[in-house]
Order: sequence, then C-alpha cells, then structure tokens
Amino acid sequence: MKVALVVMPFAALTRPSLSVGLLQAGLRRDGIDCDTVYLNLLLGRMLGASAYRRFSSDAAITTLAGEWVFSQMLFGQRCSTWERYRLEVLEDPVWGTSTDRHDEILALLEIAPAFLDHAFEARAWGDYDLVGFTSTFEQTMPSLCLASRIREHHPSTLLVLGGANVESVMGQPYLDGFGFLDFVCTGEADVSLPRLCAGIREFKYGRAASIVVPAGFLFRPGACRTASAAAPTRVDLEQLPTPDYDDFFRSADSEVVLERDGGPRNQWLPVEASRGCWWGEKVHCTFCGLNGETMRFRAKSARRVVEETDELVARHGVRRLQFADNILSVAYFDDLLPLWAGRTDDTARFFEIKSNLSRAQLALMRRAGVTTIQAGIESLCDRTLRVMGKGVSAAQNLALLRWCAELGIDPLWNVIYAFPGETLSDYAMMGSLMRDVVHLPPPDAAAPIRMDRFSPNFARWEAHGFTGIAPMPAYRHVFPFDAAALQTLAYYFRYDHPQLDEALLAGADVALFVREWQDRRRHDTAGELLVRCEGRAFFVDDTRYTREPATWRLDAAEIAVLLACDRPRSRSAALVHAMQARDPAPDPQRCEAALASLLERRVVAEAGTLCLTLACMPDSVRRAILDDGAAQESDDVILTSAVERTMS
Repeated sequence: MKVALVVMPFAALTRPSLSVGLLQAGLRRDGIDCDTVYLNLLLGRMLGASAYRRFSSDAAITTLAGEWVFSQMLFGQRCSTWERYRLEVLEDPVWGTSTDRHDEILALLEIAPAFLDHAFEARAWGDYDLVGFTSTFEQTMPSLCLASRIREHHPSTLLVLGGANVESVMGQPYLDGFGFLDFVCTGEADVSLPRLCAGIREFKYGRAASIVVPAGFLFRPGACRTASAAAPTRVDLEQLPTPDYDDFFRSADSEVVLERDGGPRNQWLPVEASRGCWWGEKVHCTFCGLNGETMRFRAKSARRVVEETDELVARHGVRRLQFADNILSVAYFDDLLPLWAGRTDDTARFFEIKSNLSRAQLALMRRAGVTTIQAGIESLCDRTLRVMGKGVSAAQNLALLRWCAELGIDPLWNVIYAFPGETLSDYAMMGSLMRDVVHLPPPDAAAPIRMDRFSPNFARWEAHGFTGIAPMPAYRHVFPFDAAALQTLAYYFRYDHPQLDEALLAGADVALFVREWQDRRRHDTAGELLVRCEGRAFFVDDTRYTREPATWRLDAAEIAVLLACDRPRSRSAALVHAMQARDPAPDPQRCEAALASLLERRVVAEAGTLCLTLACMPDSVRRAILDDGAAQESDDVILTSAVERTMS
C-alpha cells in the first residue's frame, strides 16, 4: 500500500503543512508507505517567492484569485472570462482588490499550464494506490486540476480530497461535481484516513470483498465500496504522533524560493497543543467561522507538548514554533508555561490568546519564550465587542497591547467593523482613541467583517440583523455549478443590513488612519509615550506624532494614578486604589487633580467606563517605583513575586 499526500498552491512556502505532517506520521506508524509532495514549492520557484506570497498570504481572499486562475485551466471559459471576472469580482468596491493585482493574476494565468505540466511529471502517480489532496484557503482548484490529470492517465489510482474547504456540508458538491474524486473527507482525518487506507489494502490483496469506508468520508456507493458500520472515533490528541516534516525540508532545501527569508530553517514551524476553542464553547464569537463542527476544546498534556516540540526542534534545527491552537489553554499557565520559563533555551513561540490576560500572565508567557501572539483583539469599542460576543472590553484590549510593548511581545491584531447593531458614532470615538495609542503596535488590518460559514452571523443571519446573504461573487466565476451547489460549498458570503453603507463609510476613515499608523511604525516615526526614571525622579516623555512633544516630571499623586490605572478600573475605583498605592498616601484632592491632568494629557484614557494608563512603564521603572514607596504590590501593577513563585 503506497500513498501520496499532495500540498498544492497556495499553501505558504515558509512552513510545512501541519495537517499533512500529522497524517503522514500516522500512516507510517500504521505501516503504510507515504510520501508528501510539496508542489506549492514548485510554483513558488516558477513564480518567484514575492509574487507567490501575494497570492498565498497578502491577497484579498474573497476574490479567490488563485482559484480562478486554475479554474480556467480546468474549465476554460465555461463559467468565467477575464473581463467578467475583473468587472464583477476584482473591481467590487468592498470585496475586490487594487488594480495593481490585475497584472499579477494575468501573469499567473500565463504560467499555470507549465506548472501543471511539471506537477504531473514530478511523480509517477500511477505507483500510488491513493493520492490525497489537502485543501485550505485557495488550494481547491489547483488540487482538482492535478487530480483530473492523474485520473485521466492512471485510472486505477484512487483520489481523495480533504481539508477545511470540504468540511461538513461543503464536501458533497465536490463529490457530485467532480466525478474523478473517489472520496471526500469532511472532518478530522487523523484516525479515519489510516482506516481508509487499511481498507484499501485489504481489498487490494483480496482479503476483503470491498473497500470499507470509515465514517467521515463521502463516496459513491457501489464500485466495491461500502460504508463502515463503526461509529466515528473521537481523535485523542494525546495519542497523535509527532508530525513528519522531513519531505518538506528535503524539498525546501532543494527549491531556491526562500533565500530572502533566510531559508526554511529560519521560519516558524507549525505545531499543535490543542484543538477547538474553550471560549467558543461558552460564547461563540459572532463573526468566527473557525472549527466548524469541532468547537469542543481538547488540549494535550504539558508533558506531551514538551516531548513533541523538543523532538521537532532537535530534528529540524528550527527554534521558532508556531502553535496552530485557536486559543491558549488556561491550564498551561499552571504547568507548560512555567516549565518552559525555567529553561535556558532560545526557542521562540507563537500562540493565539484571549485578550483578558493579566500582566503577570503575559510576563510568564514571555519568560516561557512566547515572543509573538495573535492577541484576539478585533475592536477598541465596547459596544462592538459586545455585538461580537468577545467577552472583553476595549480597555482590556488596550492594556494587553501596552503590556506587550513593555514585555517585548509582538501582538498581532485587527480591527473589523460594519456589524449590524453598532452605534455609528463609536467610530469617531475609536478613531480618537487610536490617535492616543500610536506608540503601541498598530493593527495588521482594518476591514469590514467577512461572513464565514459556521459563524453565528451565518447560521442565524436574520437574528443578528442581516437582511440578506449570498456566496461571494467569485464562487460563480470558479465553479460551473448551480446556485444551490454554490450556496452549499461556499465558505465566504456577502451580506447586507440597514446601516451597512454608513458603517462602511465610517470604517473607511478608521482604516485610512490605520494605514497611516502602520506607515509611521514602519519608518519609526510614530513616537513614544514612556515613563522613565532618573535617580528618584520619574518623568513622562511624550513624542507621539499625533500630539505636541512634551516631557514633564511626575509627582507622587500622578505616579499613584498611573499605577492604579495600570489595569482597567472605573474612575472611582482608580482613585481609591491610588490613595492606597503610595506611602505616604496622597490625599483625595491631589489624586483627583492628578487623574484629571493625566486624562487631559491623554496619558490616561477613558475607554468606555474604565480608566487605563496609556504610558508604557518598563519593568525597571516599576521596580524603581516600588523601591521609592509603593505601598503594596499587585499582580496587575508590578512585575510581581507571584510570577517568580510560579517559576520555582
């Protein structure tokens, strides 16, 4: 029994496929010969790494540009022409893309036939009993193009398509519309694919009358294929093998596509500690379409995570680990993170988090080598966050961004807007707040919400205030299917609601400022808002480009207020805390005056009903403040001994 797993464009060039690595390791553990073929690297070499990256990670995904090009290879102009695609998709005022992308798409259209020729000639596909294709984002049509050629020339080789693009109900139109596919996997395949391969092996050697197809796979009845009577087996993450990335590194080392980025061993290596989302189990964020039907949160033990990551680092020499988890397990603050924090290695780690963490938790993460996070921040407006179901406040989001700046953690975050139920006047408030925090990392993007399948916005669109939804126009330019099939296979949907036009206009102003902020950050001209100490004196340096430069000395009451607002507090709670934060305690009038002055200078801000310090206070300054007379420690204010106790 011999299997090939194929990674087609437009998977990223800079890292192997986690899902395919797990499947390959699982098949080999069961004694099944398996190769992984990274044909995305082939197109990366032919197209050039920079041009390829603009399709794989920088493009407006709602245009499905890569899918459209390869649809032209499979269907010709049966469902689209360049002119129609350009007018109806690329030039869409909301979901389209800039005109400078047009030439790149046409260049890909020119090179795609040669790529498919080389991809088909890359292996003796007839030597494999089964060829599997993974499809996430824009891998579907490239995979189907190659699969159709394999079927034409090697009709006995079985073909299977899996991945996020065919999850759940989305899989059936692919089985119905592409007769050369034998199986479509609509869920997790860690257990079911090895079982399917075992069934094929039993049939091949005459030990079974038919191929027994496990639950989770769609197939056409007959042709010596029968459905298994066994119930689907739940995937136990603890028992999964370490992903096999050897084929990726062999291919990446031989393909000259990563020179500018330092080669494949200088990239982030994908790993997995958990699946699902513990917050989504409680409150599903309204815009989130991740997880599909597998929201239930499952996490590996700290021991298993350490064993697996140590093995991968030792094997591949990569010390940058990108955890694919949708959200960091809370339990890891008790075991996994302290274990890593006690080490002396220089491995960098990336996690996605919920933005309600304390500073002490972030400090522990930094000690554990977490240098980059997806911060889970999508807005700086409380009302919008409530519409999203995020379970955090704008002030918490800002506190996290400032703490990250203080601790040396790079936070990735976004602003999404145009939700039904928003208050449009909040856009101006959010824009004003952004001008106060230009010393912090800007959003990576600011854009209207995208309606994704499996999100509450999609599942209950009328209840969430939408007046109509439909698949993104790009789908009808990629697939020659009827409206019902497109409705079933689509993942991205366009929508309407009563205040959409006004929200898009207001959001465009926010997005324009975000681009300015990003540009300032790139050129190191955004400025700082920083507390520093000189001996026993403390100063604020304010060089934010949105305000007049200023430097002034802080008095005891102002220091007390900054400490009190280190984490978000109501105005009254902040004043009470400020009067307890220094020894001797400032009197109430001085604290009230200090808070008013800091608010006027925008060193402290009011976000919703909460006050929050905006100025960065590095650990050295915090320790100096503590030595100078802070009355008590707080795990939200000073880098506390609680973190040290966790380390020991």
